[in-house]
Amino acid sequence: MLRTSPLFLARSAFVLLVAWACYEFAGFLHGDDQGTLPLAVAGIIAISALVASIVGFAFCALAGSAFAYLSVDPVEAVRTMTVCSTAIQLYAVWRIRHAIRWSALRPMLAAGAFMVPVGVWLLLHVDAALYGVGLGVFLSAYGLLVVFRRNDIVVSGSPWRDAGAGALGGLAGGLAGLSGSFVTIWCSMRGWDKGAQRAVYQPFILVMQVWTLVCLRWLASRHVPLFEGFRFVPFALLAGIAGFAIYERLTHAQFRAVVSVLLILSGFGLLARAL
Repeated sequence: MLRTSPLFLARSAFVLLVAWACYEFAGFLHGDDQGTLPLAVAGIIAISALVASIVGFAFCALAGSAFAYLSVDPVEAVRTMTVCSTAIQLYAVWRIRHAIRWSALRPMLAAGAFMVPVGVWLLLHVDAALYGVGLGVFLSAYGLLVVFRRNDIVVSGSPWRDAGAGALGGLAGGLAGLSGSFVTIWCSMRGWDKGAQRAVYQPFILVMQVWTLVCLRWLASRHVPLFEGFRFVPFALLAGIAGFAIYERLTHAQFRAVVSVLLILSGFGLLARAL
């Protein structure tokens, strides 16, 4: 009986992924007059996925701020970013699956799942400019604080505090696709190493992204296919694989610095979208 090695399967999957990306790219080049927009979106997604996959979050913040300048519909932007982010998170969670403790994530996941529909409702019915400014200022200020602070901020955890971080993450995820923002900050405040942090906020982001897609389908009045942004997935995945390879070579100090920088960029991205 022929036995296939995991390495062979991984290489075959990578080849298929490259072929899929080439197929979609050719479709963009030979599309209609709107073909330049999909090309721009694919480029934004690839760059954002590469940078965000180094630490495992901020994809939606980086891509969303760029989408604001392309006049992409907010609901469509969140839908596309969430589909691509879900694909990236699936790959990353699979890579760190042995370090994840799902039982410890229950309070965070329950609170986040409860707040995602609230965030989606706000996305569909409320002008989120004020919220974007407030969250943008907070993320930028926290990132700058961590950069210039000599010692790490270390606090003790509890199920209630975990739930609070999860609730804020779920709200931000439904409204702007930023489910990892508050949970990443909370994990960085626990004093954990880079592996322990990603083992918490990476699966949280994945679950919230899937739930956000469901809520968008449930609450959005527009009859747009759920996986409208699926054609951009290969670009996100290829860049995400490269970003995760960079992450594996980072020290804890380098990881902490990159997290801080991406929090600042996330804040600036929200400010750009809101203003």
